[in-house]
Amino acid sequence: MAAASHWSNQLVVRRQELGGAVCLILTGELDLASVATLQAHFKAIAQSEDHVIVDLSGLRYIDSTGAKTLLDAHRMLARTGRRIALAAVQPMARRIIDVMGIEKAIPIFPTVEAALEYLRGEKKP
Repeated sequence: MAAASHWSNQLVVRRQELGGAVCLILTGELDLASVATLQAHFKAIAQSEDHVIVDLSGLRYIDSTGAKTLLDAHRMLARTGRRIALAAVQPMARRIIDVMGIEKAIPIFPTVEAALEYLRGEKKP
């Protein structure tokens, strides 16, 4: 049973194409031990032309390292004229995001659909 709890602390990133945006669906914990996984996904997306939505509905934990990774992705995408949005941020993650002031750089939406409308230019944050 120990293996199951070990995996529950890991970060799982699923990628979904949404037409004009790539959605990264995060499950688990985003911290120093797992940021490399998310960074690899952002590097892969850097080759595309799409905006990015990060769905945090399944994220149980984020630390300052994880939050910094989101800001780094924002900067990387901005250099190529693309945007990033966060969706479905859970209360625990929201506290870290608020403390670090991430919303000043990255808009946050209650749902992936709302974030997609924004990125397609159909809605303001």
